[in-house]
Amino acid sequence: MRHLFLIAFLTASLGAQETPRQATEARLWLRVPAGQAPLRDLEVSAGNATPAPWEKDPAARVRLTEIIFPVRWWDWRSISISFISPADGSVELVLTGPWEEEKPGQVFRKEVLWDGITAEGTELGNGSFEILTNGKPGAWTAGGRDYPTPSEWPLSGAEALQGSRLASASQDRPLGQTLQVSANRKVTLQLHAKAATLPGFTAPKRLGRDTPAHRALAQIKRGMNLGNCWEAPPPYTWGIRYTVEDIDRIAAGGFDHVRVPVAWTHHLKPVAAGWEISPTLLADLEPVLRRALEKKLHVLLDWHHFDELTDAPAAQRARFVSSWETIARHFKDWPAGLFLELLNEPRDALTTEAANPIYAEAIAAIRRIDPQRILLVSPGNWGDIRELDKLQLPDGDERLVVTVHCYEPFYFTHQGAPWVQLHDLRGIVYPGPPASPLAVPERHRENAGIRDFIGRYNTLPTGQNPCSAAAVKELLDHAKAWAEHFGRPIHLGEFGSHDIGDQASRSRYSEEVRSMAEARGIPWTLWDWKATFGYWDSQKNKPRFPREALLD
Repeated sequence: MRHLFLIAFLTASLGAQETPRQATEARLWLRVPAGQAPLRDLEVSAGNATPAPWEKDPAARVRLTEIIFPVRWWDWRSISISFISPADGSVELVLTGPWEEEKPGQVFRKEVLWDGITAEGTELGNGSFEILTNGKPGAWTAGGRDYPTPSEWPLSGAEALQGSRLASASQDRPLGQTLQVSANRKVTLQLHAKAATLPGFTAPKRLGRDTPAHRALAQIKRGMNLGNCWEAPPPYTWGIRYTVEDIDRIAAGGFDHVRVPVAWTHHLKPVAAGWEISPTLLADLEPVLRRALEKKLHVLLDWHHFDELTDAPAAQRARFVSSWETIARHFKDWPAGLFLELLNEPRDALTTEAANPIYAEAIAAIRRIDPQRILLVSPGNWGDIRELDKLQLPDGDERLVVTVHCYEPFYFTHQGAPWVQLHDLRGIVYPGPPASPLAVPERHRENAGIRDFIGRYNTLPTGQNPCSAAAVKELLDHAKAWAEHFGRPIHLGEFGSHDIGDQASRSRYSEEVRSMAEARGIPWTLWDWKATFGYWDSQKNKPRFPREALLD
């Protein structure tokens, strides 16, 4: 085991004083020793299994499999892993944690709890972790930092899945065990994991499933984003304009709401009383909003692109709150069908944890002006569903909807997109695999993520292919489970695909994602109506792909 532990220890040594951060994924490795054939027929019931992306040597890469799957703090997640060894020998099972760099030379400390590990086709010792030897789980080898005592974080207060004990592992303190395997005999591992909560953590209140937010969201199902217009710097330099004619087409098309992104940062002028909204913006924006409401469309009015806030949350917090006071005051007498979305895709320094207190202050400020308005709030990391477990909303407010975004599989949805440096990645069809293998573009040959994606995209059947519905299904399942557990309704605020992709693939993708969302009771807005991810072709005055992909 010393080779794997050396990898983990060297990684951890980049930063000896890691900042604790809640994990959203569990991570483990399966490694066969040099001279032994790689595992075959490897399957996982959740997450992804890939050859170690950091290994430069192809022979070493195929012998080391990294498995990553989602976890949450409020219940145990299970995963089943099966494989076959072509020869008698051994396999090293290593439980570890996610690796994320906080800053150059320093990584976050993310602890994952493990319990209830069983094996068929091989012998595994102390999978219940009930046996301790010298303060560590018996039958397991612990590497890196000192193993915590039961009275120390993250074990203190943690409830075992079964029995009285459980284990903890992180990227700098893995737990490993060597398993003996027989040639051509299937091995199946069953594991349970959950994220360790941080010191001082307070669980949010669980609400019911019939709050005012639930009832409001039940009125909408399928919507469109009016993208690349009012969120662009004035004078709408991205070349897209929306008028009442667009609203008429959207309403006639069978959609029931629109999401309207606005970069309020560009349209708020400081005045003695706080802020003033640009009359030019309102003259252009409000006729479209009013037409939508007249057409019985709900409107989700969103703040897009507050880059100063995502770069420096503490410095911009007061500005954000006072700006929302101005916006709320302006719209407070508008119909209840107007919802307000606090911020699109928090990111960078505005992590979910950093956003929580800022959201709370902004919500309180809005409630003093407009107590009944439905508000939408997004988790961090670009609205990532995996960040939901870190979101803390005001316990007493039952008029909050949580909005999330999903652009998986990313290399399909963003192929050809220059703003994410993928302008020469093209030709990816949905779902994979393709009829003919796709080559890795020259400029991405050293990109382990793209190289791995294309390798699996070219070879794996659709059910296991990275360019398929599997990743989206897993995320939406988590969103549904979180919403039901905490009583917070979910809206899928953005999904869609760049128009570089072929229209048949875009149609299949859109239909699969919206159908999965609807099956889980999650209303959605497609990104977008007529811009670079557009559904509507303004030149031909018709949809770019069949209407049936979005509407039954």
